[in-house]
Amino acid sequence: MTKSRDEEYQLLFANEGHEGEEESVIWNASSGIIRSRERWSFVVYSSILLISLAFNAILLIEHHSSRCTDHGKSKYTGNTFDTPVTYHAYSPYWNPELNQSVMDNAWDDIDTSPLAIALHDEYAKEVGLGPSTRFPWDTERSVYYLKGYHDLHCLKLIRKAITSTSNNTTRSFSLNHILHCLEGLRQDIICAADDTPMPALDSHGVGDGQVRQCRDWEKMTKWATRLDQHACYKFDDYREATNTLELFAFCPEGSPYREVVEAYFEYHGHKDAYEVKAGDGEG
Repeated sequence: MTKSRDEEYQLLFANEGHEGEEESVIWNASSGIIRSRERWSFVVYSSILLISLAFNAILLIEHHSSRCTDHGKSKYTGNTFDTPVTYHAYSPYWNPELNQSVMDNAWDDIDTSPLAIALHDEYAKEVGLGPSTRFPWDTERSVYYLKGYHDLHCLKLIRKAITSTSNNTTRSFSLNHILHCLEGLRQDIICAADDTPMPALDSHGVGDGQVRQCRDWEKMTKWATRLDQHACYKFDDYREATNTLELFAFCPEGSPYREVVEAYFEYHGHKDAYEVKAGDGEG
């Protein structure tokens, strides 16, 4: 009796297998596929496993990427909250055990001159900054003021006004400037919304020794004082400048504007940056 084509395929496949495996041979007439239950079960299950592992790996990568996206990263300096800094309740800037003059010197030594930077118009546009006062030594740059240094300047001014009043000195300060600083600090505190729970073992030791994740202050300073955008700026935190061009006369060595600045003041001469003019009081 002549075997059908189906039977020929079944026999051929069975003969190629090992003894006892004939029962696993299936001929699928509709699809034209010959397969083994045992072999294809392994393939199917392996494929499902591999697909599942790949899918989970993709989900893990996406989840990790979303968690690693640092929304605190600055688009200006690239600075981010990756620097551990220990909080101190007592420091050279405030400690009831220290002499007042020691703390005064510590505060006075804080250099806030990197406050001003000269940014190129193209860069300012690229990062979405609005227009600002023109940099006097380059018509393609404007002067911007770094928020962190502005806040430090404000703290120095407010503290000096308080200690001067407490010590009954005759030095005067601009009330409007102090109120401006207080308002700016109020907004900064609310903007930061720092939700760090601080331990308090005594009334003035809140948070002492606690390590926090901060941005790198030195990294910001290096960015601000880069020679290509250094604003040649230096000022007195405690006085109001009246001849403001004089504040931009301090170009560091290597500055591309140093020769221009020196030539300008050699020709025009210098003025007192804090000259008291008619109708104005000091500060």
